[in-house]
Amino acid sequence: MTDYVKAGSGRWPTRRKLLIVVAIAVVALAIASIWRPGSASKADAARTLTVGDQRGGAQALLSAAGELKDIPYHIEWALFPAAAPLLEALGVGAIDIGGVGGSPFAFAYASGSSIKAVHAYRPIPEGGRASAIIVKSGSPLRTIADLKGRKVATIRGSAGQDLVLRLLARAGMSGADVEWIYLANGESKAALDAGSIDAWSTWGSYVGIAVIENSDRVLADATTLPRSVGFYAANDAAIAKKRALLADYIQRLTRARFWAISHQDEYAAVLARETGIPLPVARFTVASYVGNGVPIDRNVIDEQAQIFERYQRAGLIPKVPDLHGGYDPSFNDAVLATKPKTVALK
Repeated sequence: MTDYVKAGSGRWPTRRKLLIVVAIAVVALAIASIWRPGSASKADAARTLTVGDQRGGAQALLSAAGELKDIPYHIEWALFPAAAPLLEALGVGAIDIGGVGGSPFAFAYASGSSIKAVHAYRPIPEGGRASAIIVKSGSPLRTIADLKGRKVATIRGSAGQDLVLRLLARAGMSGADVEWIYLANGESKAALDAGSIDAWSTWGSYVGIAVIENSDRVLADATTLPRSVGFYAANDAAIAKKRALLADYIQRLTRARFWAISHQDEYAAVLARETGIPLPVARFTVASYVGNGVPIDRNVIDEQAQIFERYQRAGLIPKVPDLHGGYDPSFNDAVLATKPKTVALK
């Protein structure tokens, strides 16, 4: 592979133009699949929650926990290949709410997207294994320090990039010490296999497939770092017009995560069935999704501030934005009032 996007190149290579076109097309397809003129009345639209999801995400979790039964409104699912196009769709109002990591949320918000985090969750400690820097099994790289001057692939502004920045900082290094290669996860996997890059920073099932199925090696992961929160974000229109639906959906997510902590095998079985990934990979992956809902409070916002500061130091964003406009604590009561379930609905 010779046409990857190199950080700071100052040019717009063919691949970069193509990725932008693809991202726009993904959003357009999401809008087209959700909005069909004349297909629903205004009343129906008001009772429909359009949820952005990534493959094997909230839909699989809610299905496994039995939380998709007896919903007093309609959920329309819009699937996205990664957080970036999901956040783009959220910002333009194509979807009402969607789940993303804290790092891509910060990157999108700092870039001017009109979104707000309305629900936060913190993975269990084991979830750190599913956020990792991957190298080939025979790679000479053994430590974070060995990444100096090497090509590291990830998605710009993603959890993968933030993981590398955090680990570099802990090793006394900075983002300028590596050569960033911005690729989608599938492209990064192919580049690693071809030897076009030295390392790939990714998350979730991508880590499981690389390690379990491909016998790649984890150079470092997030297990020794403080656990970062993930978010469900909404736009202003949904918050204003669909507050009751959002609150109910957030409560279902909170119950489902409580349930999944002690039912990881059941969750993994649904995840494997709905995504087609091997069951061992699904078992590995669920740890990155399982966790507890937490209130959006000062601690969460301060934690997010550190991400913005890392991104500013790395030159990913021009400045740290006003954080108060990006985090809506008004749904905290819905989370705190949610009682965990011990048995999944059948």
